[in-house]
Amino acid sequence: MTKIIFPLILLIAFSYGNSQDESSLSKSIIGKWKMVKVLEISEDVTEKHNPDNSRWIIFKEDSSFESGSAEKKENTGRWNINETKKELYLDSDAGEDDDSYWEVSFNNNLMDWKGRRFEFNKRFEIVHEKVEKNVLMKESKK
Repeated sequence: MTKIIFPLILLIAFSYGNSQDESSLSKSIIGKWKMVKVLEISEDVTEKHNPDNSRWIIFKEDSSFESGSAEKKENTGRWNINETKKELYLDSDAGEDDDSYWEVSFNNNLMDWKGRRFEFNKRFEIVHEKVEKNVLMKESKK
């Protein structure tokens, strides 16, 4: 009986570990995301912050990011996720005043950010829609 139960336990543990890895925030965030909604204190201010409906952000596997609007890259930096707190940290190359913390959640192809830590940041919630996966793989094929 032990010969059957032990391998079964290992198989279940291995399967669970792999499914957890696949659904981690760090893996889910990789790709290009289009900004679709911005709320400030629950008021829709999308038109103010994304007037041309063209803002985007790309999260790369090497923990770097790029953001901009239309075809123009406007910012770069590094990102990090605290998986336990579900918190995204953006270390912007635009300077310390542009760094930010966000609570991140996913719903299918949507990613929701809720501002954390800084009073100004806490006023905002931003929704992004995934437009491309595996950005690094596409770039390396060029």
